[in-house]
Amino acid sequence: MANYNKLTELMGEHQELAMFRRFQKLNLKSLLGMQAEILHLAGELATVEREDERSEDKSRSSLHNSIFNLKASGGSTHCYQWRKVLEVREKLEQYNKALVLYSRVQKLPDPGSRDLHTLQEWLDRPEGGDFFLQGREADTWNDEDDVLTLSRRQADRDSVTGIVNDLIIPWYHCLRCRWNKGARAVDTNGVWFYQHATMVSSINAISTLLSAFLPSVSIFALYFLQSPIARLAAIMVFTTVFSSTLFLITKARRIDVFAATTALVFPSSVDLGRD
Repeated sequence: MANYNKLTELMGEHQELAMFRRFQKLNLKSLLGMQAEILHLAGELATVEREDERSEDKSRSSLHNSIFNLKASGGSTHCYQWRKVLEVREKLEQYNKALVLYSRVQKLPDPGSRDLHTLQEWLDRPEGGDFFLQGREADTWNDEDDVLTLSRRQADRDSVTGIVNDLIIPWYHCLRCRWNKGARAVDTNGVWFYQHATMVSSINAISTLLSAFLPSVSIFALYFLQSPIARLAAIMVFTTVFSSTLFLITKARRIDVFAATTALVFPSSVDLGRD
């Protein structure tokens, strides 16, 4: 029988399917509410401080001169200012914690489109979730813009890994998955999946080969080109291919791509100038 226990088992075995709602709008509304409360409390505290400062009672008018006296007034009849300070402090602590937690939640990655589709399909499949979610809970994963994943695979993957994961593997699965030894089905959940480590190792191997192949090919091509115009055109083509490949197979920053491309172009331009 499908239930939350079976869904928990699925997410535990396939971490990329461990997806949850961000509740972004609700979190923002909660932060805005606490912010408004603090603003009102700040105004009330300022009013109390002015009243105490203008009071003819020296024990009240001297409160703003010493935090020690203010704190010591907690047991007196004019301790309203100190109680208001404690109230503001408590609300600020809640607000700051909520801000930090929200910023952390926002840094969690979005799930891959294929992974989210797999979870949605499993929930509807008879041998999977079999529509066990009812009422509002049935819409939990329908808002794709408000879903996050706890899997680090999604956060660490580059553009090539994303293309392979979201495009190539589903296409390959439709054609030959049942004859592919690298894939296996989980009978208890009915989910087909491909070994992530194998995919990453293959992409890393291809990336290593490309990093050695592209600069060598550019040097080899420039050696046989005699025309300066042809050499300039070849340099432009190879640098474009190199920078594009670097951007796709790595998570390099723009400045890193620019520096690496410049390092590739500079020796070629120097040799061209000598000729």
